Amino acid sequence: MTRGPARAGAGVPVDDAMIARYRQDGFLVLPPITSDTELSELRRIYDRLFERRRSLEAGDFYDIAGRPGGDSGPTLPQVIRPEKYEPRLLRTAHFLTSRVIAGRLLGEDPDRLDFFGHMILKPAVHGSETPWHQDEAYMSPAWENRGLSIWMPLDEVTLESGCLHFIPGSHRGAVVRHFHLGYDPAVRGLATDEVDPADAVLCPIPAGAATVHDCLTLHYAGPNRTARPRRAYVLVFKAPSRPVAGAASRDWC
Repeated sequence: MTRGPARAGAGVPVDDAMIARYRQDGFLVLPPITSDTELSELRRIYDRLFERRRSLEAGDFYDIAGRPGGDSGPTLPQVIRPEKYEPRLLRTAHFLTSRVIAGRLLGEDPDRLDFFGHMILKPAVHGSETPWHQDEAYMSPAWENRGLSIWMPLDEVTLESGCLHFIPGSHRGAVVRHFHLGYDPAVRGLATDEVDPADAVLCPIPAGAATVHDCLTLHYAGPNRTARPRRAYVLVFKAPSRPVAGAASRDWC
């Protein structure tokens, strides 16, 4: 992960009541955290990165729902660490505000937070679902991973286009058992069936608004059944990690 420049964000829409709700539920819905003008620029950067995906370094573009080199087109493609290719992303109000929000929710100095970005695309009509999972399941159990994701759609996101669903309070439990999609270790995506979707809270939000969730919060996003792509830009922030003595193994890692 990367450290950001020492700058402060402005207009952070997080008060003490919202912090308390986040710590209780493990997720939070935020009002818009960027301007319409900046949102338009983020869309241009986003589209440009997906158009030039073949020129990105190995591992920075992949389909999380498919096998590498599969015959069919990607249904859940991602660009990892877009700030490496577009450093201006680190100077946006979106990034600076998000970092301050993360610091408040994690109770940490924002300048000490590690971070990385990733951009997720659900193509029109055939964009795959994002199965139920915890982000912590992708991380090494050898390290304490106290972090969160700030998930911002670049277009309005609805139930039909793949809004996020969260299980309130699931961040207070442990990492549940996960498996690779299709039980195929060549597929990067993870899923769990240790969840009751009836407990989920659905979060459709407008473009530029955001959801925040703890790395242990169980979450899901449905397929994109609309005629337009679902574009989302995610920033992951983590407090400084510490090694975990006698960490349990995860056979899916």
